[in-house]
Amino acid sequence: MKKLLLTMTLLGTVFTVSACSGNKDVVSDESSELLAKPEVTQAATKEGESFNDNSETDETGKYEKIQYGIYELYFPIIKESDKIRGVEYLYDAYFAENVNVHKSINRPEGTSSVEGNTQLSCCAAAFPEFAVDSEEKQITRDEMAESKNELIKTRVASAYRESDEETNISYERDEEADRNKKMKHEFKHVDVQAVSFALYESFYETIPNLTVNVYGMSYSTWNKYMPEDDVYSINDTKAMMTALAENNYSDCDKLASRKIDKSGVYYMDYSEYNKDNRYKQLFIVAEFDEMPIDYAVAINDDMNYNISNSQDYAKWKEDNKDKFIE
Repeated sequence: MKKLLLTMTLLGTVFTVSACSGNKDVVSDESSELLAKPEVTQAATKEGESFNDNSETDETGKYEKIQYGIYELYFPIIKESDKIRGVEYLYDAYFAENVNVHKSINRPEGTSSVEGNTQLSCCAAAFPEFAVDSEEKQITRDEMAESKNELIKTRVASAYRESDEETNISYERDEEADRNKKMKHEFKHVDVQAVSFALYESFYETIPNLTVNVYGMSYSTWNKYMPEDDVYSINDTKAMMTALAENNYSDCDKLASRKIDKSGVYYMDYSEYNKDNRYKQLFIVAEFDEMPIDYAVAINDDMNYNISNSQDYAKWKEDNKDKFIE
């Protein structure tokens, strides 16, 4: 299960999370199996059909209002014909059981799926103004606007997983006692990563501008912040990332950039960005110019691959070059 960044108590009715795959009891196995079929893009099996018994169309007819425990979620209603195969929309992000299906759908030819970072992944339902019918909900809406800007507006990820010697998991652990513990880290490379953006551009008159930049940090620059023996703590990493952001990643080389204005699945070829092994780490920054409280969005980057057949992959990449962030 993907890791929740925020608690439900903080998020209230909007329920913004870093990666949504929460309630696994509301979607049937049948729906997940259907999602794997070419003609199906969503966990729902029919246009306009809800897979949640506690959902209804709101009074405007524009949103699906879903009762998620004690919380109300508002998902934009879009036609099935407007949905793009392989894109993870909010229904899938919150409710789909088969979290691996998008990895399979979006896997490039000549590659195999591997474990990797999922730090761009996030999703947020809308909180329309008409949903505010009490002072308490207005307070909640204001709080959600603040947290949405803090946690969704800018997402930062590293391309290579940094696993420590003790736990062999990503350094993003939450235990406070471990944050200052110095540990040896190993970098686990991946060749290609896919990112799904559900921007709901067909629903809104305008959507926020989104830019994705990829930066490379050389070995020498890395060692300005981190020891050469790769023994460091979670807080050391946090301090480095804060410094990089404050300097607008000027210590790094910009390797690729793309403005994303349409929903779709886009690819980053780390094997190409770092073909000369010049960089210790690559950073991906996905930034919206604004994040309105009534805007809904879902991003999924839990799709990492290594190249297993370079010839097949090269042909597939050429045929799909319009999907790459370059």
